[in-house]
Amino acid sequence: MKLFYFVIAAMVGSLFVPLSAIANELTLRDALQRAVQDNPDLQKYPYRKRMAEAEVLQASLKPNPTLGLELENIAGTGNSQGYENAEATLSFSQLIELGGKQEQRVELASARQQQLDAEFNYTKIEVLAETAHRFYKMVLLQELRSWSQQQGQRLDAALEITLERMESGAVPPSDVTRVRLQQHHALAKSEEIAGKITEAKSNLSAMWAAEPQFDNVIGNFNEQLQLPSRADLERAVNQAPEFLRLLDSERLLIARAKATETAAVSDITVGLGIRYNNQLNDAGLVLQASMPFQLTNPNQGLIQSNQAERDMVLNQQRVVREQLRGYARSILARLHMNQRYLERIQRDLLPLARQLEQETKAGYVNGVHSLLMVIDAQNELAQLEYQQINRRYAIYQDILELERLTGQSFLGSSL
Repeated sequence: MKLFYFVIAAMVGSLFVPLSAIANELTLRDALQRAVQDNPDLQKYPYRKRMAEAEVLQASLKPNPTLGLELENIAGTGNSQGYENAEATLSFSQLIELGGKQEQRVELASARQQQLDAEFNYTKIEVLAETAHRFYKMVLLQELRSWSQQQGQRLDAALEITLERMESGAVPPSDVTRVRLQQHHALAKSEEIAGKITEAKSNLSAMWAAEPQFDNVIGNFNEQLQLPSRADLERAVNQAPEFLRLLDSERLLIARAKATETAAVSDITVGLGIRYNNQLNDAGLVLQASMPFQLTNPNQGLIQSNQAERDMVLNQQRVVREQLRGYARSILARLHMNQRYLERIQRDLLPLARQLEQETKAGYVNGVHSLLMVIDAQNELAQLEYQQINRRYAIYQDILELERLTGQSFLGSSL
């Protein structure tokens, strides 16, 4: 089973190199490495692995022999008074397991150990996916911070023009007030983004249970993304962690069923002892053998229950596979929708909005357009830039969700 942990092939090997010092900027590689090393959800698995190894050891142990001492004909009445007629038997017995019980116990414990190893990989996928989500949330906010600063620069330029026209008597002071009001709106938005960045930094560093030791992240939204095809998704769904979990459960149930069936086989206990007769002052060997007499299978209820659980898991495999396919298709449809809308913004809307902003600003200088037209044009341009950033972020989030869903890498080297 080959799983990609939401990191490109070139990055996978670097997850295990020494961590570079994090000063003021954090890369995605460093964030993923810190998460793998220090995430609280992953820290428990070394202990659970030791527990699973101990269970395999326990399953391999054979029953210990039994040493017995039996006294007869003592402290009774008649000839059995006192100890003159006493008989003492010292025996050594051993339970012999039949039906391959030990082998099946070891196989069951080993299956649990394998399931734990697989569960660790699935948890690692979830951790890396969530880390990537939070990292790109930081990228989004940083781009919005730059967008806000750019909008502030436009308003500063508009204020400079408005002040010149007011001083020349071409426009009333209310135009200056209007521009300053827009500046305060932009400042409030900038402060809100700064607060969200502080929150996002804490959320990201929480993936490795530490305080944020960075100011910014290094990353961007690559515009040359190759979206996965429907055929790629169909193949990837068959390796989805949620589906593979059910396969692991089925293998564990098979091992448990075999162990339950062999546990129903009767064992035999054999023994060897020495019996001493105090009255006759002689001794003799004693041979023992015993086996439970089973009229019915003592584990038939457990066997039926295990079969019913296995049938349920098989049915879940079919249902989950179809659910995953449907969910993946819906995400892919949303990806193509966002991609088309982003292309429309970049190809048609943004060039026209920039042209409108330049024309209205020039018209305002020449007294042809009002300040309201300039502000409306700037706001139109700012909103389209805002939509462009958010559409890029939405595309990345959907691809990351597909990677989390399937355990496969689709972003490639763009990560």
